Amino acid sequence: MKEAREFQYDNLRCLLIALVVLGHLLEIAGEFPHKESLYTLIYSFHMPAFLFLSGMFARFNREKFIFGMVVPYLVLQALYTTFVEKLGDPYVHVQFSRPYWLLWYLFVLMLYTLLLPVYDIPSRRGRGMLLAASVALALLAGYDPSIDYQWSASRFITFQPWFLAGYYFRREEGLRLWWRQTGRGVRIGMTALAAACCMLFERLLFSCGVTAKMLLGAYGYETLGYDWRIRGLGMCCAASVICLLLTGLVPRLKGRLPVITTLGQNTLSIYLLHGFLVQLLRLKYGCLLSGPWQVMAVWLLLLLLLGNPIAGRCVSFLFGAGWYRWLRSRVSVLGKYCV
Repeated sequence: MKEAREFQYDNLRCLLIALVVLGHLLEIAGEFPHKESLYTLIYSFHMPAFLFLSGMFARFNREKFIFGMVVPYLVLQALYTTFVEKLGDPYVHVQFSRPYWLLWYLFVLMLYTLLLPVYDIPSRRGRGMLLAASVALALLAGYDPSIDYQWSASRFITFQPWFLAGYYFRREEGLRLWWRQTGRGVRIGMTALAAACCMLFERLLFSCGVTAKMLLGAYGYETLGYDWRIRGLGMCCAASVICLLLTGLVPRLKGRLPVITTLGQNTLSIYLLHGFLVQLLRLKYGCLLSGPWQVMAVWLLLLLLLGNPIAGRCVSFLFGAGWYRWLRSRVSVLGKYCV
């Protein structure tokens, strides 16, 4: 029996992929008031939240892993590096050991999926110990400058706790049942507490002079002049935002919403394709992002263009194992006729 679609998570995916695209546009946009603050605010939580969501729905399927992750990574890595090199970026060349820009997410997701048998610990105590160990490792990794962009090693270690947290949260049936049965006052109190923690940690983060680069999970402490306390503060900030999303936003987004739900169901096409247009803007048409209104217009255009169902189906067919299933079904039909 097919499970009912959980529209609240589609809607949440729309919010998060919209922040991903906006962050990438702000990265290359011209200077305008509060740009850096908005950029830092987005990077303080959006990737941890996305990985948490990915962990929640992680399953190992050999077909999907090979034809929906490994093959797309190899193809897109070649396409992205070739495309940007042809546009005139002298620092980019075709290679596969250093995931290009946004493809780090696909690469580390591939590694996390491979490790699901290791993560799948039956006892709560064992899960808690592994999660705590991953947090400690994320804090310690910044001291080793050799852990960097190569094989996305730094991001793999730094963001692993969020994937693990989402993976374990999905399996905590008792916790989710308690939340559904608890009283309205408790829910409001928990949401208010999460909101207060968000404001407190964000305020602390900005008062410490944190930059978005420190939150990318790709640079060691020595390179940017920060330490484990800043990274830990960033993790606290992301954790409080994720709690706020789960307690305050997700319960209110359970229905299908016009446009938003559709975009949330087609995040793959937005994620994989928007980078080509962003790099085209960066290298050839930077003037189109000179101010906040231009950024907003391009942002909405990219989301609507790449998040429509047609683009979603095409990308799912090419990069989501759809072509393999189609080919296998055709071969099966031909085999029956030949027999």
